[in-house]
Amino acid sequence: MEAVVGLLLMLLGLCHGVETSCDGRQDGAQCYGPLGGTVVLQLMDDASEIFRFIWSNKTRRILTWRDNKTAFNRIENRSSFTPSNGTFRINDLRWTDGGEYTLTMFDSRGKTMKLLTLQMIVQGVETSCDGRQDGAQCYGPLGGTVVLQLMDDASEIFKFIWSSKTRIILSWRDNKILSNSIADRSSFTPSNGTFIINDLRWTDGGEYTLTMFNSRGKTIELRGLQLSIQGVETSCDGRQDGAQCYGALRGTVVLQLMDDASEIFKFTWSNKTRTILNWRENKILSNQIENRSSFTPSDGTFRINDLRWTDGGEYTLTMFDSKGKIMKLLTLQMIVQGVETSCDGRQEGAQCYGALRGTVVLQLMDDTSEIFKFTWSSKTMNLLTWRENKILSNQIENRSSFTPSNGTFRINDLRWTDGGEYTLTMFDSRGKTMKPLTLQMIVQAPVSSVRLVSECLSQGEMRVSCSSEGGDSPQYSWTLDGHTLTDAQLLSGGNESEDITLKQDVSGQLVCSVSNNVSRVWREETISTCGFAFIDCTLSNGTHISQWVLEANNTLCIKPTTASTTTTEDHSLLILGLRTAVAILILFGIVVYFAWKKKKYETAEGSAVPRKLDHQDDSVVMVEMRSSASEL
Repeated sequence: MEAVVGLLLMLLGLCHGVETSCDGRQDGAQCYGPLGGTVVLQLMDDASEIFRFIWSNKTRRILTWRDNKTAFNRIENRSSFTPSNGTFRINDLRWTDGGEYTLTMFDSRGKTMKLLTLQMIVQGVETSCDGRQDGAQCYGPLGGTVVLQLMDDASEIFKFIWSSKTRIILSWRDNKILSNSIADRSSFTPSNGTFIINDLRWTDGGEYTLTMFNSRGKTIELRGLQLSIQGVETSCDGRQDGAQCYGALRGTVVLQLMDDASEIFKFTWSNKTRTILNWRENKILSNQIENRSSFTPSDGTFRINDLRWTDGGEYTLTMFDSKGKIMKLLTLQMIVQGVETSCDGRQEGAQCYGALRGTVVLQLMDDTSEIFKFTWSSKTMNLLTWRENKILSNQIENRSSFTPSNGTFRINDLRWTDGGEYTLTMFDSRGKTMKPLTLQMIVQAPVSSVRLVSECLSQGEMRVSCSSEGGDSPQYSWTLDGHTLTDAQLLSGGNESEDITLKQDVSGQLVCSVSNNVSRVWREETISTCGFAFIDCTLSNGTHISQWVLEANNTLCIKPTTASTTTTEDHSLLILGLRTAVAILILFGIVVYFAWKKKKYETAEGSAVPRKLDHQDDSVVMVEMRSSASEL
C-alpha cells in the first residue's frame, strides 16, 4: 500500500520536470530522459568549430547549424541550443522524442566530416505485473509505463490474440507480430513474452483477454487480466449546499452527490455551460464525460478521472419530483489543484517562480479601477488587455483568470514556454504611457519524494545521502532532533550538502529537506550509533590506546573481573586463616581426649586393679601427650 501511495503522490505532477544530462559525443551513446521533464544533450564541444551540422531522427530534421548560427530548430518552443558548449536542451519530453538520432557534421565544402548516432530513451513511472495467471490484477500509473508478462516465450505459441472488450490490441502468428493497434506507444518482446505500454491513459484501463491457438486453429488456453490505471484520488461530500471540493490535476475525484439515486425521480448535474449528468426514472439519460467518469446510483457517487483545469468551477445539482417540480437545489465548487505559488509583481524587475504543470498567482497591481487601460505582454504577444473596467482580450483564457478587485492574474497548467520576461504597460485616459513594469517568470520542476540512505563506515562514522527524484535547482538542509546540524556533529559535509558523515556518537531523529523556489519535501529517519565505543587506556606493556572500536569485538582496555584480581596479600591471609583453623581443631581434639581419660580413670579407682597398672596407664598418657606436643 505504501508503494502505491508513493506512486500516486508522484502522479500529482511532482514527477514531471525531472532533469537529466547525457554525453552524446561518443557514437552509439544511450541517453535517458524523464517523461514531461528535461534532458540536456552534449552533442559537441563547441559549435563555433563546426561549419555546419544537422541533428535529426529517423523521420525529420530537428536542428540545423550553419555559419555560427542556428538555421533551424523544429522544436524551438520547448528547446534551446548553447553553441559555446554544444549542448541541446529539450524540455517537456514526450514519448515521441524517443528513438535514434544522427548528428552529421560538414566542412565548408559540404563534405561530411563526422557522423554520430545517439539513442534517446524516454522514461516515465513504471510498474510491472505477472499476467500469466488467469484473473491477474495489474496496476499502471497514469501517463507512465506498465510491463505486462503475458507468457514465458512467444516462440512456443503458434498464434495468440490479446484484446480488450472493444478491439484486438496485439496479434501474433508463426513467430511474428501481425498487428499492434497501439504500436506508437508500446512494444512486445517475444523471447520473454512481455508487452510494454507507455503513456498510459484512463482508456487503457479495463479487462483484457489472451487467447492462444494451436496450428489447427483450436483454442488451447484463455486468460483474463484486469488493468487498473491510477492517478491521485480525492473524495468530497457534496450533499451540503456550497460544498468546496478539491481534485488533483490529472487525478481522480469522487463526489457524493446524494445518498441513493433510486429515491430521486429526476436530477441534473451541470456547470455554468452545460449539463454533465442527467438521470431520470432510475437510469442515466446522458453523461457528457462518460469516457472518463462513472456514476454509482446505489450510493450517489460520481467519479471523475483524468481531471483537467476546465473541470474546475461551480456545479449545480437540481432534483425534481415526478411532476417536474424542483425538490432541491445544491451548488458545489470544484477546485482543481496543481502545485501553486504566488508572487508580487508590483515592483520593477520582480522575479516570479511557477511550478511546471502547476499554478502561479501574480499580483500585477492593487486595483484595476484606478487604471484606465493596461496591457500585459511577453516578448512575442499581448496576453492580457484591459480597458475601461473590462477585459478586452486574454490569449490564455482557457487556463487563466484575472481578478480586477485585487489585480491578480492566475495562470494554471504552467508550461516551459510560460517562462520569460513580461511587461505591464499602463495608460491614462489620454493614451499616455505611465511607467512600465517588467517581471521575470521562471518555471521550475518541483522536487518530489526524498530518499535517505545511511551506512556505517569502518571507524563507526555514519554516512548519510539525501536524494530527490526530481526538481530544478534542489537545495538541501539537515536537522537532528529539530535542531540544525552543527560542525561538532559532522565529520564531513555541511548543513547544505547532499551527503554528510556523522560522528560516531551522533543519534536521534534526522531530517533531510529538499526544496527549490516552488516546492519543499523532506524525509526523516531515526538513526542510532553504529555500535562503536571510545576507549582510552594504557596497556600493561606501556602502550597508550585512545580510539573508537567496535564494542562487540573489543579486546582492549577491558577492566579485570573480581575473580581475576586476587592479590599476593589476599593469598597470604587465606593461608594464615587455614592454619589457624587447623590449630583450633587440634586443641579441641586434645581437650576432648583428656576429658575422656579423666572419666575412665575415675571409673577405675573403685576397681581391684593394682596400683602398678595405674602407673602404667599414666605413663601411656604421658607418652601420648609428649607425642602430640612434638607434632605441634
